Amino acid sequence: MSAEQDDSVSPADDRHQAIIVDDALESTAPRDRSIADSTHHPALRSARIERIRLSARIAALERALETSERRRQAIVDQYERLLAERTDTTGPSPCESPSQSQSVLTWLFDR
Repeated sequence: MSAEQDDSVSPADDRHQAIIVDDALESTAPRDRSIADSTHHPALRSARIERIRLSARIAALERALETSERRRQAIVDQYERLLAERTDTTGPSPCESPSQSQSVLTWLFDR
């Protein structure tokens, strides 16, 4: 029932109904609809803008995660090289323990 047929429907209710109808149209419409088609439906246009914005944010977060993972791996590689160099030059030391090595690794990650 639309707002024209029932005077008891407030403008806010009418907007809500339009969004529901537009969402139904969007879900049944073909996916290859042009951008021009969505400009005729403000709810579709705003939903499309929101999807594009969210897609861009997801892509940025994925890039940041990859950068962080590469950085962490570089730190681990550097730590392993330093540990190997120290082991090669000094040999095993009785004062070095796995807990000391772990604390150095933790310190490197917290930098």
